Amino acid sequence: MTKDILTLAGRYHAALNKFDFAAIEKMFTEDAEYQSTGIGAGVGGLYGRSAILEAMRAYFAEFSDQVSADDSIEAISPTAVRAHWRLHATTKSSGRKVHRQGVETIHFNPKGLITMVEVQDVEPCAD
Repeated sequence: MTKDILTLAGRYHAALNKFDFAAIEKMFTEDAEYQSTGIGAGVGGLYGRSAILEAMRAYFAEFSDQVSADDSIEAISPTAVRAHWRLHATTKSSGRKVHRQGVETIHFNPKGLITMVEVQDVEPCAD
């Protein structure tokens, strides 16, 4: 890996927190995969940068006040990072407060681009 994956993961999370879709788009390979029921990926996941960005835009339109933070982040291989995270948000459509926490694994290619993101909620709950 030619780039520090912890730094790359930090930049990715910072871009997510700013809803900076232009920056996020540049971080994914064209054929990236995203697994998470939280952004509407469902059981089969999302395939391709365009599909991932479309789902993220829809998710952040619904949760436009989301605040997230990493409780811990570590390299688990030369090309993968695991983050334990938590977030708070309000659904735009219902006004319901949402609190989620989980584990995210981000995989990078040798150029430092994201090839796969796997998100697993550990304890989703709503107020």
